[in-house]
Amino acid sequence: MNCDYEDMPTIALMNQVMHMGMSSSGRLFAEYALKPWQVMILFTLNKNMGFSQRELARKLNLTPPTITSAIQKMEKQGYIDRKPDEKDQRVMHLYVTDKSRECIDSIMGVVHHIEEVMFRGFSVEERLLFRRLLLQMKNNMETEKANL
Repeated sequence: MNCDYEDMPTIALMNQVMHMGMSSSGRLFAEYALKPWQVMILFTLNKNMGFSQRELARKLNLTPPTITSAIQKMEKQGYIDRKPDEKDQRVMHLYVTDKSRECIDSIMGVVHHIEEVMFRGFSVEERLLFRRLLLQMKNNMETEKANL
């Protein structure tokens, strides 16, 4: 079945491209038994050690139950440590482990490969513009969500 991409809504095309990228990266992350969204958690925690689960959920725009489930799985796999807050034992702070740090460089290689494929034929300026536009879209959606 042929699809006329010229008439496809932009959001549908974006969804299709992201699905293809996530599918490719998922296959490449399989050796670490990680899903693409779990890799996003590792990258975020690697830059923001000690985030609480609530802070992580807010930063990644995920629901607290989604983060809790992911953290539990990743903790069992040895990728994340949870440590209670010294002042409030109900709050758990999240840290990447040595196992995470050992594979992050390799995982970044996978991410860079996927980006190279996706942006093949783009100039540096076009890549930067695309990133700026995506950040604006993200901001627009966050503003819309806050207004609902």
